[in-house]
Amino acid sequence: MTRPNSPSAAYLDRLLIAIEQQVASLPMHTHLAEAAADRLIAGGRIWLAGDTGFIIEGLNRAGGMMSVKKLQKADDLQSGDVVLFGSLRVNSEDERDMVQRCLDTGVLPVFFDPEMPLVPASIDPAIPRVGSEEYLPFASPANAISLWTFTAELVSALTRRGKMPPMYQSVVVPGGRERNASHLPLTWEPGSPTPVKPLVLGRTYLSRLARCIRKLRASEMENFAKAGKLAADAMAAGHTAWIVPEGHLPPYQPGIADNLAGLRKLDGGRNAERVADTVKPGDVILYIGYYEPFGPWVENAHAAGARIVTIVSGTPDKPASAMGADINICGCWPYGDALVQVPGYDVSILPPSGVIQSAAYWMLVAEIQAATR
Repeated sequence: MTRPNSPSAAYLDRLLIAIEQQVASLPMHTHLAEAAADRLIAGGRIWLAGDTGFIIEGLNRAGGMMSVKKLQKADDLQSGDVVLFGSLRVNSEDERDMVQRCLDTGVLPVFFDPEMPLVPASIDPAIPRVGSEEYLPFASPANAISLWTFTAELVSALTRRGKMPPMYQSVVVPGGRERNASHLPLTWEPGSPTPVKPLVLGRTYLSRLARCIRKLRASEMENFAKAGKLAADAMAAGHTAWIVPEGHLPPYQPGIADNLAGLRKLDGGRNAERVADTVKPGDVILYIGYYEPFGPWVENAHAAGARIVTIVSGTPDKPASAMGADINICGCWPYGDALVQVPGYDVSILPPSGVIQSAAYWMLVAEIQAATR
């Protein structure tokens, strides 16, 4: 039976509060999206800057805008551009310098900042204040929520100006790569989109994301507790608990390399062959992935005498419960990794997976810590 007050359940309850607070901040998202849309229509470019996890979450992303690029250096900025800053360092000298450079060159900086504003164009991602015990575990998922809520309002603002920006489809979906390749050369999608009213796409994204999280809370808390105990017991017996963080955001979120709860990071991706070289009998692998593991992670873990937990969302042909792991956890985001349909557009947009994958890491940390007390 699910523990109603488990560390994982308490974490998700706090994340749901952050989503509710984002609903309250939607007018600010819309206001800044209107200003950004005017600049993009006039030929401005849109950039991602700040923390690596924030940048990777929004770059070349299923459900995201194809026109978004990583800002390599301030000299690349031109008057009329838009920069989205995902900040966790709060008012650092580098950020202050970048903001001043933006203001001096006529660039619109939009800050996603846990400490309110360096500049008027700031969005509070509704996370605990810096310095509180809750801050770090909520920083990355909350910033991702804020990024995709802003993107929702930016897309809708552009439709009201008669433009639809090209958006990515998940490349894991059959035909996704080919479909994306045909849209990448476009500045705007052909034809005139159906105008979308303010707040509609943003509110829809937040509502459906909350639905995914509530489903996760209702169905998977017992499995998270079991996974935490499995890892804690292995470490207590002198074995290693490995974390394999996949997707866009998880490998780069703060805390992932800090050996929290005794976890050690094992290179992921399609390097499942590393299991035989690194993992020992009695070890545990915690694999946070996408639809299913990339490569034979489960098979290689078992061949090495280790146990493995998978957190994935499954495919139409293979549900998350059928991955063959010792503990199979469903991430509860949909196949295609997009939650919102823009009227008349060929694919849905705005992904939930980065938010949930990032949350899953902190839930595992919390469960391991609870199991070792």
